[in-house]
Amino acid sequence: MTPKLHSSQFLWLAMLLLAGFVHLPSGCKQADSNKPLYETIAESFRSDPLPPDCVPAQVAFRDYNGYVSGDYFCLVSLVDNTSPDWGEFWVRAKLLDEKGNVLRIKGDTSIIIRAFAEAVPPNGSTAFFRAIPLSIISGGYPDTFLLEGAGKRFREPGPILVAPDNGGIRIQVPDPDDPKNKVKEIAFKSKTTLLNPLPIEAYHPRLVYLIYAKDLKLYYAELVNPEDKPKNLYMTSEGTLVGGGSRDVFYDISYENLPQPIKDKLIVRVDVQAFEARPPKDEKKE
Repeated sequence: MTPKLHSSQFLWLAMLLLAGFVHLPSGCKQADSNKPLYETIAESFRSDPLPPDCVPAQVAFRDYNGYVSGDYFCLVSLVDNTSPDWGEFWVRAKLLDEKGNVLRIKGDTSIIIRAFAEAVPPNGSTAFFRAIPLSIISGGYPDTFLLEGAGKRFREPGPILVAPDNGGIRIQVPDPDDPKNKVKEIAFKSKTTLLNPLPIEAYHPRLVYLIYAKDLKLYYAELVNPEDKPKNLYMTSEGTLVGGGSRDVFYDISYENLPQPIKDKLIVRVDVQAFEARPPKDEKKE
């Protein structure tokens, strides 16, 4: 659902852009780096450790995608909890060459990836994104991949946060190569409404942005912590979200921080997942 803007509003936004008054912050870049955050994380690559109290994971994967972007092989997917219990999930990924041979990643035949949400209800969904440097992949060139549940840690039930109404507007400026005849899309301003429908307070809401390109494929998933106060995030209220409460959330997504296929194909839509962050271990009830 795209927000409705009157023509005068579009004109005013265009005038601001042309005048250079609309500030598009760096988004998901680290303050001390010119690289997107996902590349910085990839350069210190490691497999996520499985906790000792993990049990087998019952999960299903949707909208999964694997592709090369620059010096990285990128993996992204939605992860559905198909078990009857709340849980935190880890995924095992294997990379294959075009002949189906398993490649090695830092000498190992697979990697473990922790999905974003720390507590997923039954029939709920989370996601993950991981960029793997091509320089640490041996035995061939990655062509495709295999995913399976690696482990699950039980979590206590809690708030179920949802963001069902998503929309946004494209930010375009005159193309530097042909400013009189062409425009260049430089950002997508996402807008969603975060809801807490149950009568339970959510003390630490988190957001996961799912970015789809015009070929309708999922290419990127990004975890956003409002408590970090990112400059490209604006919410109509902050802090605890009371039971039955809601707040509007606006997030600026700059193309310069995204993998190359999204820059080439452009964004078609942005979906949002939401969850409440949990402590390292659930507190035991008396």
